[in-house]
Amino acid sequence: MLKRRIIWKKSSDPFHPFVANFEGERCVIRLNDFPAEHLYTLIVDGEEVSDFDDWSEHWLRPSQT
Repeated sequence: MLKRRIIWKKSSDPFHPFVANFEGERCVIRLNDFPAEHLYTLIVDGEEVSDFDDWSEHWLRPSQT
């Protein structure tokens, strides 16, 4: 999913600040305890999929839409 174009929206949850629907799946970005952990975790339909520190170049954040 890190190489797919996803348009993210802001959420009202400060611990999960970004959400998106991608091919029928609910995607959420969780903020982690950085620097002890990776900065973000991608969660798809409730399952942790990937930890990462840098946003994918294919993803559009709310400020970019």
